[in-house]
Amino acid sequence: MKKGLIINILVSISAIFIVFSCAEIIMRLSWEMGGWVKRPMYRRSFNPYLRYELLPGAKTKNISINSDGFRGPDYPTVKPAGTFRIIMLGDSETFSYMLAQNDTLPMQLESLLNKNSPSIHYEVLNFGVEGYSTFQEMEMLKTKGLKYNPDLIILNYVLNDPEPGEYYFEKTFFMRHSALVRYFNYRIKKAMIKKERKRLNIKSEIEHYYYYHQPKYFIPVKNAILEMSQMSRNQGNKLVVVIFPTSSVMVKDFKENYPYRALHELMKSIKSDDLIFVDLLDEFNRLNMAPQDVAINYVYDESHKNAAALKVSALYIYGTLKSCGLIPAQ
Repeated sequence: MKKGLIINILVSISAIFIVFSCAEIIMRLSWEMGGWVKRPMYRRSFNPYLRYELLPGAKTKNISINSDGFRGPDYPTVKPAGTFRIIMLGDSETFSYMLAQNDTLPMQLESLLNKNSPSIHYEVLNFGVEGYSTFQEMEMLKTKGLKYNPDLIILNYVLNDPEPGEYYFEKTFFMRHSALVRYFNYRIKKAMIKKERKRLNIKSEIEHYYYYHQPKYFIPVKNAILEMSQMSRNQGNKLVVVIFPTSSVMVKDFKENYPYRALHELMKSIKSDDLIFVDLLDEFNRLNMAPQDVAINYVYDESHKNAAALKVSALYIYGTLKSCGLIPAQ
């Protein structure tokens, strides 16, 4: 091969490498994948599976973010003696942006546990982040939660948690390390999903939620939950999955007209000896509570659970933990 041809090939390869390197740098510095909460207390995360995260030290009227980037006080990573530590994962229902700290589900459960415990001190860490999916919650557990050595892990599940594929990156080397690869993957998936949703004429909330639970989206959720249950077993306990009923204006009651009962049953069809399901639909029905009773403001479609509903939820979860032997005898 002639020397000039070799030089031309090397120059071409170098030019391609420089172009892709520059594109990678630009993407890392400037591109933010869509679908994350835009509030002052959030920042972009350089973990591609989290996408965004809470800003350590951020404060608002009702909310304080601790130095490790989750709601509540600081906790030592080394668990104090005589402490039973619970991590609660979830999205906005767990974070509870509109509620005071003491009204959130983690704090109400913690208060209830300590009230009924003469010797053991309980901590319930609020790892809820608005808008997070099951995949982000699992990543949060891996990267931040497990270092606190929890004795029990609770995953709060809401029916929009199986985010479509445009927001889920397969765990490959290039997906994790290349913003450029993630960008093209995101654009391609987003276009495909948009086309599919248009073809299926998906418009209503009910159609959205059933779309999310079709096999190609729900099976990865199932696998993520099973993976978290394995992590829980490694920590010496089971994974507790709390299913939140939807209380939007689309829902008239939690009984015969509740449109998502099949999705609750689909969740509970996930089988593992390391899984315990707590379906809040059962308790709301037992107490004859309606969507209007549990939503912060049903009329204005502010469907997040209010403090009273979360108190009922904490009591129901506490009873399940106790009856299933998931906490020390009280």
